[in-house]
Amino acid sequence: MNKPRRIILASGSAIRADIMHGAGIVFDIVKPDVDEAELKKDAAKTGLDPEQTAMMLAEAKCRDVAHQQAGIVIGSDQILEFRGRLYDKPQNLAAAKARLMEMRGAPHTLINAIAVARDGEIIWRHIDRPTLFLRALTEREIDEYLAASGEEILHSVGAYQIEKFGSRLFDRIEGDHYAVLGLSLFPLLELLRREKAITF
Repeated sequence: MNKPRRIILASGSAIRADIMHGAGIVFDIVKPDVDEAELKKDAAKTGLDPEQTAMMLAEAKCRDVAHQQAGIVIGSDQILEFRGRLYDKPQNLAAAKARLMEMRGAPHTLINAIAVARDGEIIWRHIDRPTLFLRALTEREIDEYLAASGEEILHSVGAYQIEKFGSRLFDRIEGDHYAVLGLSLFPLLELLRREKAITF
């Protein structure tokens, strides 16, 4: 039996690693060295739309690691889009509160992009766009949520973690649960099976 290909996650995201560990995938983590802020500025200057921007970032992370490491390299990025505007991770809890106050009672979209390289060449791309509906939260509810969750939520572009206490903030979510968390698992598993990187 041939040895499965080495799988590398080009990300420092703990939740993406948790998703892959949970699915029983054996992989290494190599953090990419890319300037996301600069890439987003370039995307805005060249007029890329949100999906193109997310994919450009995923590809940049993937390529950076794939040029150094042999195997199957997975790069991913997630962008929050609300009323035509793109959002980065909040810098502090005051910014997180402002974001939740702004988005309450309305839907927003998380654009999740994945790029996969095999031995240095990108062979697969995937985009998911789950839509999330925040409840019409009161300011008191938002304050209570932030006090209970703390600065951990600053690692989330939406200032929430639906896998934890943040689930209380929503009326409903439409789309792939794993894409909301940051990695569209089912399409990725199909790709890894096709590449014989996993057995089933």
